[in-house]
Amino acid sequence: MFSGVYNRQMIAAARSRLHYGWVIFVLSLGNLTVEGGTKNSESVYFHVLKDAFGRSATYTSAVFGTAGLVGALSAPVLGILLDRWGARVIFPLAGLVILFAWWASSYATDLWQMFIFYGIFAGIGHTTISSFSMTATLAPWFPRTRGRMLGLADSGNPIGQAIFAPLAGYLSAALGWRWAYRIFGLIFAVMIALPNGLLQRRPPESVPPNRDPDAPSPHSRDTSRHSHHTSRHSRDTSRHSRESGNPEPLPAATTPRRTAHQRTPALSSVVRDPTMWLLVLTRITGSAGVQLLRVHLVTFFVLAGYSTQLAANTIGAVGLVSLFARPMVGIATDRWGRESVYTVGMSIAAGSVIFVVYLGDGTSFWPLAVYVMLAGLTDGISGLIVGAKAADLFPTESLGTVMGFVEMGRGSAILLGPVIGGIMFDIQGNYVQAFILSAAFTFASVCAMWATDFMGRRRQRAR
Repeated sequence: MFSGVYNRQMIAAARSRLHYGWVIFVLSLGNLTVEGGTKNSESVYFHVLKDAFGRSATYTSAVFGTAGLVGALSAPVLGILLDRWGARVIFPLAGLVILFAWWASSYATDLWQMFIFYGIFAGIGHTTISSFSMTATLAPWFPRTRGRMLGLADSGNPIGQAIFAPLAGYLSAALGWRWAYRIFGLIFAVMIALPNGLLQRRPPESVPPNRDPDAPSPHSRDTSRHSHHTSRHSRDTSRHSRESGNPEPLPAATTPRRTAHQRTPALSSVVRDPTMWLLVLTRITGSAGVQLLRVHLVTFFVLAGYSTQLAANTIGAVGLVSLFARPMVGIATDRWGRESVYTVGMSIAAGSVIFVVYLGDGTSFWPLAVYVMLAGLTDGISGLIVGAKAADLFPTESLGTVMGFVEMGRGSAILLGPVIGGIMFDIQGNYVQAFILSAAFTFASVCAMWATDFMGRRRQRAR
C-alpha cells in the first residue's frame, strides 16, 4: 500500500515538472515545416503553371505575389484574432482554409482563378501559420530562452524546403500538377488542423516584459499563503524551472481564468506604441534587402558564369546550412543580445553576395562554397531576431497583434522586392544597382533595430 502511494506521488511529481511549452514547440516546428514547404515549392509550381496555362512569366508570378500582398494585408487582423480566440481555434481553421485553397486551385481552368483560390485563400491560410504566429504562441512559454527556442522552431522552414520542394517536382512529373496540389493540400491540412486542434494551449501566465521571468507571480504568492502544501510544490517547481531554463508553470487548478477583454489590451494602445512601428520598420527594410535578390538569385549566379543546375544546388545547400545555423543564431541572441547579433548577421548576409560578384569567375567552386557558408549562417535571421525582440518588449496578451503588424511589413517586401529587382535589372542589364539598394535596406534595418532597443529601454524606464 505504501509503495502504491509512493508511486502515485512520484508520478504526480514528474507530471508537475513537465513543461507544456515543449508540446507547443513541436506544434510550432510542424507549422513552420508546412510554411517552408509552401513557400519553397512555389518555384516548382511556377514553371509548371506557366507551361500549363501558356501565360507569361510576369502574369504567372503575379499569382504568388498576390499571396504575399494578401498576407501583408491580413496579418494584422489575423494577429488580433490570434490574441482574442487563441491558436487552438485559429490554426485548425487555417488548415481547413489551406485544404480548400489547394483543392480549389487544382480545378482551375484559367490562371485568373488561381488569383482567387491560391492568391487570396491560400495566402491567408499560409500567413496564419507563419513565423509571426509562431513567435506569438511559442515565445511566452520560454521567457529566458526564447531566442534559442525560436531558432530551433524556425528550423522547420529549411526542413519543409528539403522535403516538399523535391516532392512537388516528383508529384508534378508523375501525376500532374493538379493531383500534386490535392495531395499537398491534404498533407498540409492534416499536419496543421489535427495536432493544433488537439494539443494547442494558451500560455498559463503572461510574464510582463519588465519583470524577471524567474520571479514568482503575485498569484503564486497568494496561493502560497493560502496553502503550505501548494507553497512547497511551487518552490519545487520554481527550482526545477530555473535549472531547466524554462518559465515557472502554474498548477492547472490555480490558473486564473481571464476573459478575452482582460487578456487582450486595447488595439489603440498597441497602434500608438512607437516601439511597435520601429519593429515593423526593421522587418520591412530587412525583408526588402533579402527579397530584392531572392527570386533573381539563379539568374544572378548564371550571369556570374555558373550553370543553372549549380546555381540551384547552391541555393539548396544554403537551406541545409541554415537548418543547423538558425538554432545557433537564437542561442547567440540570448547570450550576446538581439541587436548585436542582428547587426553582425545582416552585415554578413549583405556581404555574402560580394564574394560571387567580385570573386566568382564561373569556374572556381570556392566562391560558391564561401557564399553557402555565409548565406546559410544568416538565412532567415531577420524574422527570427525581430520576433524575439518583440517578445522581449510586449506582453503575451498583445504579442499576436504586434507580430501581425510586423508580418505586414514582411508581406509588403515579398510583393515589392522581386518587382523592384526585376525593374532595375531591365534598366541596367545587371544586378549591381539592385545589390547596392539591397545593402542600403539592410543598413537601414540595422539602424531601426537599434532604435527599437533604445525606445524600448526608454519606455521601461518611464514605467
